Amino acid sequence: MKQPLDTLAQNLQALREERNLSFAQLSELTDVSKSMLRQIEIGQSSPTIATLWKIANGLCVPFSALLTKQQRQITLGAFKENEPLRGETQGYRLFPLVLFDPQRPFEVYYVEIDSGTTLDAEPHQVNAEEHVFVLRGKMGITVDAESHAIDQGHFISFAANCPHRYQNLGQEMVVAILLISYLS
Repeated sequence: MKQPLDTLAQNLQALREERNLSFAQLSELTDVSKSMLRQIEIGQSSPTIATLWKIANGLCVPFSALLTKQQRQITLGAFKENEPLRGETQGYRLFPLVLFDPQRPFEVYYVEIDSGTTLDAEPHQVNAEEHVFVLRGKMGITVDAESHAIDQGHFISFAANCPHRYQNLGQEMVVAILLISYLS
């Protein structure tokens, strides 16, 4: 029964490293000794169910996240690979990059706004934040009647549960990345 232990070892190591935890910090979170955690991570220990529950609870992950072989998915694509979503205004194009998934509560778009273009956006009906990263040009964003000018190389984050407006403030096309995160 070596395969489940190998999977457990790989998953524990990945979780610990993703969170930048030392064995001492992980031990504190899980109430499992550093030496036991180290032995599990190098595949030299077969922990009890109680120990696995302590680790899962300490890391705030489902029990199965420790035992299930993680499938790594790699996606490559171009920003403008998909057909754009358009606003009422022709000069605003939204290209979907990463679509919402219940396991990943955010979505990402590549945005183009032509010179002289303004788009009024309705409030989100869910608890959402928008994060706009301006890659080129100068974008105006108005959130609930408060206006901000966002220069190339800068970003803005805001609660999106109120009216908001996107506007190209310059002569060149604005290019940005829009990340919408859905909060619980």
